[in-house]
Amino acid sequence: MYNRLKSLRSQHNTLDSLIRREEMHPYPDTQHIRSLKKFKLRLRDEITRIETNLSSSQLVY
Repeated sequence: MYNRLKSLRSQHNTLDSLIRREEMHPYPDTQHIRSLKKFKLRLRDEITRIETNLSSSQLVY
């Protein structure tokens, strides 16, 4: 589960960089930015879910 979390965080950071780069273009592709942001939000939700699961499982032990 930790490897999955690490991978998701890495993807999240990569998307952040891609979004920033696209926003810096003279004529940014707003559709592309919107889709990247939606995907980034889905990753954030998954990261939060995993962190919550890990946190709750640590409390049990």
